[in-house]
Amino acid sequence: MRRVSTGKWTKYKMMSKEPRLSSFLPDTQYLNRNSLTNMLDKYNQIMVKPCFGYQGKGIIQITKLNDVDFELYIDDRKIMIDGKEDIYDYLKENHFPQKSQSYIVQKRIPLARIKNNPFDIRVMVQRKKHSSKWVITGKLAKVAANNYVVTNVAKDILSIEDAIESSAINNKQISDIIANIDQVSILIANQLAKYYRKKRVYGIDLGIDQVGKVWIIEANLTPAISMFKLLNDGSYETIKNYKKR
Repeated sequence: MRRVSTGKWTKYKMMSKEPRLSSFLPDTQYLNRNSLTNMLDKYNQIMVKPCFGYQGKGIIQITKLNDVDFELYIDDRKIMIDGKEDIYDYLKENHFPQKSQSYIVQKRIPLARIKNNPFDIRVMVQRKKHSSKWVITGKLAKVAANNYVVTNVAKDILSIEDAIESSAINNKQISDIIANIDQVSILIANQLAKYYRKKRVYGIDLGIDQVGKVWIIEANLTPAISMFKLLNDGSYETIKNYKKR
C-alpha cells in the first residue's frame, strides 16, 4: 500500500476536498517563484511555511510595505528587501536548506492579539481503538512571545475563553466561536481519517482573526501534549488516558 504524504501541502489538498471546510482554509499555493509573486500581488502579507516543518520552525512572514519595499520576519528578526523579484532568490540562498525541502505560501491570517501578541488555538481530537467517532479531549490558546509572529515560542497558555476575553474580539461571540472551533476540528478529523486510516489523534491548530472568524492553520499528526499540563483543567490526563483506550 502506497504511503500517504504527511506534508502541509498534501493535508491542505485533502481538507480542501471537503466543501464544509473550504471557507475556513486560507488561500494556499505550493511555493515556487511564480506562486510567490502571485500571492504578493494578491495580498499585503503572506506566510511561507516548510511542508515538513514542526514547532513553527522555518516559517517566514512577508509584508508588502509598498510596491518596492518588503519586510521579512524570521523568528524575531526583520530583514528588508527591495524588489519583489529578489525575495525568492534571497530565501533560496539564505533560508531554504540545500536538501529538497518543499514549501507552501499562504495568505496570512490576521490573528487576534492579546497586548499586541498574536494567539492561536490547539484542539486535540481523538478516537478510541476500533471506533470511528472523534472526540475533542482538550483545547487551549497559545500566545506568541514578544516580537514573534508565530506561537511556536509561546509566552502564555490560556483557556480559549480567557484568550478571547483578553483580546479585542467581541465577548458576545465567544459561544459561537467555540462552536465553530469544535465543528471545524471534528470535520478535519473525519476528513483526514479517509487518508490516514490508522491515526487516532490529531492536534488541530486554528486561528481566530480580529473579527472572530475561525481559520485552519494546520493539522498535526503527531501532536505534543505537554502544553496541556499548564492549563490545570484535567485535559492533559484526559488526552493521555484516551491514548490507552
